[in-house]
Amino acid sequence: MSTKEIVIKAVDCIPFFWRTKIKNIPGLKQIQSFLMAQLVNDQRFVATISAGPAKGLVFPVQMPQDKLMWIGTWEIDFAEALKNAIMPGWVCYDIGAYKGYYAGVMALKGASEVFVFEPMPVNATIIENLIELNASLPIRLQKMAVSDTCGKSVFKLMPDDTMGKLEKSTFQQDDQELNQLAVQCITLDEMVKNGIPEPDFIKIDVEGSEEFVLKGAVELLKSKRPYLMIEIHSPEIGKRCMEILINYYSKIIVFETGLAPDKGTPAICHYIASV
Repeated sequence: MSTKEIVIKAVDCIPFFWRTKIKNIPGLKQIQSFLMAQLVNDQRFVATISAGPAKGLVFPVQMPQDKLMWIGTWEIDFAEALKNAIMPGWVCYDIGAYKGYYAGVMALKGASEVFVFEPMPVNATIIENLIELNASLPIRLQKMAVSDTCGKSVFKLMPDDTMGKLEKSTFQQDDQELNQLAVQCITLDEMVKNGIPEPDFIKIDVEGSEEFVLKGAVELLKSKRPYLMIEIHSPEIGKRCMEILINYYSKIIVFETGLAPDKGTPAICHYIASV
């Protein structure tokens, strides 16, 4: 058995309860750091997530950035809430899917179909690999951005080459982008008109373009009112999203506080909208 296989098995044996607490325990923290360090020089491997909301998902891991996904603790509170919200048989959309982790959670919970929208080529390649590794899961990749218009748009890459945003995004406008590319944009209303099933659930994480996703989905929001979990990238963007959401949803709360957005929000937070 290789050193890598030994380390993977050792990490998988750590009880899930302790995985979020090891960093606070002297001695155990150093042991975990040593085990993880053995994988840094061999950065890519495939592992089955052994605990947490994505338990059972076969994941193409790249160390060190995917460590928390691999051990099942990535954004753990939000991930658990997302898993608990999904009902078996639902059609789900994952808009701004990153590496497909949340799409995997949706599919494992029993979604009938998970449509993944991801315009960044590096992330789309990872998601294609994820789909190949989990052939039984109903994950469908759409290599495009979701906005309020259809057609080509400029997509700006962030310093982290797995993150980017549409040019019209107002989030971190002063950041130095490393590059930019042209991407195909679609609206959710147009997607539904083209035959993709209406969603029961939508997760949105689009680096400041969340208001444009909503503007391009007003017919869908009016007719279906899917359950929404939206990452909001500034209070100002949140206010503009609220102007749209209040027309269709009777309950909108901030996940991090449990309160309505008008009671105050963190700089970056999540809105949950339901009927």
